Parts: sequence; structure tokens; C-alpha cells
Amino acid sequence: MDVQIVIPFRLSNPKSRLADHLSEEERKNLAVCMLKDVLAAVCNYPVTVVMNEPYPELESEIKFAEFVVDSSPLNDAVNTLMKPGTAVVMSDLPLLTEEVVERFLKTEGDVVIAPGRRGGTNMLLARKHFRVSYHYGSFLKHLRIAESMGLKLAIFDSFYASVDVDDYSDLLEVMLHCK
Repeated sequence: MDVQIVIPFRLSNPKSRLADHLSEEERKNLAVCMLKDVLAAVCNYPVTVVMNEPYPELESEIKFAEFVVDSSPLNDAVNTLMKPGTAVVMSDLPLLTEEVVERFLKTEGDVVIAPGRRGGTNMLLARKHFRVSYHYGSFLKHLRIAESMGLKLAIFDSFYASVDVDDYSDLLEVMLHCK
């Protein structure tokens, strides 16, 4: 089955939990750098970046991805693009590599989930019809959804897929492990 990768990306007020430590411009630059890291890790697959507002500079720089502007809430924007064979990869995974993505996509299951370190869902692959529900413990929500649908579920355990940048303490992991 061919896989389509969807990457949600918010340009306006990104990484708001870092606002006490970084200016809005610094947070925007950080968000764009992490998105580019993720794009480098998924460049061998069809990619759609769903953004809440246009970002022409990025679109002109990254030629292999399709860019879709959708100002809807995250779940609505992603669910609009969900179909069997869709993998959702969050844009704030700076340690993600091509090898990790390849192993993730080869993991068997109707739904494959790579959890974040605080109960989120950093990557989700749905080989059958599935609707995402992010925010506030999405990992457990996605487990329950898959179980309620009778889908075969696999959990992809990877340190590099688990490190997302949400708050100041996450920056230490990036500094320790990033190239």
C-alpha cells in the first residue's frame, strides 16, 4: 500500500509554551527548522504539509511536498486528508531520521502509533479508515479509537520519534541528541 504523509504545521504563534523563553520570531524560526528536519526524514514519500496560513518562502524552497492551507482546527484539517494509507507526522520531531520513518512505516498493524513522551501522538499510520483526535492525551485516545473499531494496533517505540519540542525542558533533549 502506498503511503501519503501528512504533516500539520502552525506558523502563527508557534510553540506558544516556549513564549517565556523565546521571542515569537525565535519560536517561528525553531518551528521552521524542525519542520525542515521532519521533511528531510520523509522526503522519500509523498508529503502534504497542512498549514494554518500560507508560507510562500517555504513552498518555494521545498519542491517535493504539496502545501495545503487550512485554518480549521488541527483535527479537522488532518481528518480532511485522512484516507487508508495516511501517516500523520508531527512537525516538531527534530531527531526524526529517514531510517526511523522507514521502520515506522514497515511496522505491521491497521493503526501504528509512535507516542510522544508526555502522552501525545507524534506519528500515526492508518492503513484503514481512521479519524484522529489530537490534544490532551491523544495517545490514549487513539488507542481507544482503534480498539473500539476492532483495528489491529501496533505501538512503535522509538526515542527519536518520541522527542517532540513542546516546552523548555524538551530543548535539552534536542541539544544532547541532535546533530
